Amino acid sequence: MLNIAIIALILVGITVHNYLSSYWEQGLLPYSIGFLFFANSFALVYLVSFIWMFGIVAGIIIALLCFLQIVYSAGLWIFIIPWLININRNFAIPRVNPLIYGGFSFLVEIVAILTVVNFFVSPYKSMWELMGENVWTPILIFFGVLVVGNVARITLRITLMSKFVKE
Repeated sequence: MLNIAIIALILVGITVHNYLSSYWEQGLLPYSIGFLFFANSFALVYLVSFIWMFGIVAGIIIALLCFLQIVYSAGLWIFIIPWLININRNFAIPRVNPLIYGGFSFLVEIVAILTVVNFFVSPYKSMWELMGENVWTPILIFFGVLVVGNVARITLRITLMSKFVKE
């Protein structure tokens, strides 16, 4: 159960990281050195966590999928839609939400603490053993979500952009 909680928090962290990265890329993020520290720490924490849960090879592959934003583009982008609609309506980037910005550091610390606790609670490769011999089903589901998510994201982007350009 702790493994599922850690994975859920990592997915939340990836979404928050993408939100904050858009401000950082525009130079609108105050105290960007702190954000960079926690963003790099977050990548290291989820790498260690995935290696412990899935083993060295699968853990590195899953961490790379997260690091390269493939997991985000597959389905987590849905949670950023209200923010993108607000940007396109007002033709300006709103200020960063201080609750989300301040909460990111706590989120990284919580995931790090839960990862350390997970070393004592669950055995190495516990999620891999949970899947058992049925490894291809999660892989096929992920690729299905990846294809459908990216098609939906591109279709929605074209639809929304054409609507806002007409206005």
